Amino acid sequence: MKKLFLIGVALTLAFAMSAQKQMITSAWSYLKDGYLDDAKKAIDKAEANPQTAESFKTFWFKGQIYQELGSSKNKKYQALCSDCYEVAYEAYMKALKYNFVKAEHRDIDFTTQAGLMKFANILNQNNEANYESTEAFMDILFQRFPALSNAFVNKGINAFQGGDYETSYNQFAKAIEISTLTFSIDTQIYYYASLAAMNSKKYEEAIALNDFLIGANYGPDDKERVNIYKNQAIALKETGDTAKMIKMLEEGINKFPNDNYPLVIETFNYYVGSGNSGKAKDYINMAMKNDPNNAQFLVIRGTLSQELKDNKGAEADFNKALELDPNNYDAIYGLGALYINTAADTVEWAEKNIPPTNFEELGKYDEIAKEYQTKALPYLEKALTIKPNDLQVLQTLREMYYKAGKYEESQQMSARIKELTE
Repeated sequence: MKKLFLIGVALTLAFAMSAQKQMITSAWSYLKDGYLDDAKKAIDKAEANPQTAESFKTFWFKGQIYQELGSSKNKKYQALCSDCYEVAYEAYMKALKYNFVKAEHRDIDFTTQAGLMKFANILNQNNEANYESTEAFMDILFQRFPALSNAFVNKGINAFQGGDYETSYNQFAKAIEISTLTFSIDTQIYYYASLAAMNSKKYEEAIALNDFLIGANYGPDDKERVNIYKNQAIALKETGDTAKMIKMLEEGINKFPNDNYPLVIETFNYYVGSGNSGKAKDYINMAMKNDPNNAQFLVIRGTLSQELKDNKGAEADFNKALELDPNNYDAIYGLGALYINTAADTVEWAEKNIPPTNFEELGKYDEIAKEYQTKALPYLEKALTIKPNDLQVLQTLREMYYKAGKYEESQQMSARIKELTE
């Protein structure tokens, strides 16, 4: 009786194992026949059962089923999972591990450089004895993964176009993971991922991606390569590494002399923001080599020249800007401010360097200052016609009119200021 009981138990266990393996077979049959809902039910059951939970076939088939669900146009199937491709990817990764014969191979960490090197070493052995099924191994690496990578790329593009940069980056990052496993690097995916990382403010990730792109000299032309250098500089600035940012900008400026304009402007902006007028002027001069008749550049250089006490250079640039653009507010106001400041500097110098008893000499400098104030007046008046609510211009004109004895005009300015500030 005892022997018969043991035989019965063994038969029961064998039948149970056979039944569970049958679920894998059923899942495969449903998949081939296009019944994806039934295929999903069968493979989910196989995964949940301890007897088949570590079978490479369970996850090989699961990956295919979920991949098909992800690409299906049938709304019924689309509703069965919201992250079909992600599930498919995880399933394939488990299939790869469970397909290894040796337990030590099943512990590979594919997310590390060491793990990838170990994986590459196994591949280089070209030994079928390493796998339970060479067919499954090759199918996943060279059939399923490339198609899955393309699916993630398409999702990334759609998310990017829809303004969902976070999702877009995650999709491209997954595509990069897959391409790394197949040792077929697609630099264009890295480029897409870098743009998504920049737009989602993942600057550390963007830096790593841009480093790869720069090292690979990626880009259809120098203009595109310059854009990658610019993005890298911005990412470095956002992480606080301004030293590397400047180095990156200068490297790009020297490497792409004919297309470096965006990098020159970025460098100029940095030096303006950091208060280094001398360096800023160097880079605006560089920018003007490609665009010498840009009125706004002339205004900028004029302003920098004024800060560097080069009033003649500033005056020349403001006047040249007005020749190109007679109604350029910044050039008009710039000249007015230049003459006002020169008048103030003249009086200040005289008070410091001429004895107060030397009335004749002080009078000469006072007249010079008045001449500059007179030159400034029409520019400031014209600036006010362009921007009638500019408080700084209104306040300056109020004071000038008062000193010139034009009390009515001064009161008008006061009234305007009162209207704007109360």
